[in-house]
Amino acid sequence: MDMNQEQALEVQRRHEDRLLAMPSVTGVGVKLRDGRLVLEVDVDPAAEVPPELRRPDIDGLPLVVEKRRYEPQ
Repeated sequence: MDMNQEQALEVQRRHEDRLLAMPSVTGVGVKLRDGRLVLEVDVDPAAEVPPELRRPDIDGLPLVVEKRRYEPQ
C-alpha cells in the first residue's frame, strides 16, 4: 500500500535524527520517485553505506540510498 505525503513525512520525522547521526549520512527527505513516495537518504560518496540502510524500506516507506553530497535546494 502506498503512503500519502503526510504518512511519509511522519516516517521521516520519526527517523530523521537517528539517520542523520550516522557518520556517512548527509541528508534525509521524502521524494517522489516513479510516481511513489520514497525516503531518500543521501550518503557521502566516499563513505560506505551503513548496514542499517541496506534494506528495502523503513516503516513501510520505500528506502532509496543516493551516494552524493546533500545540496540544499
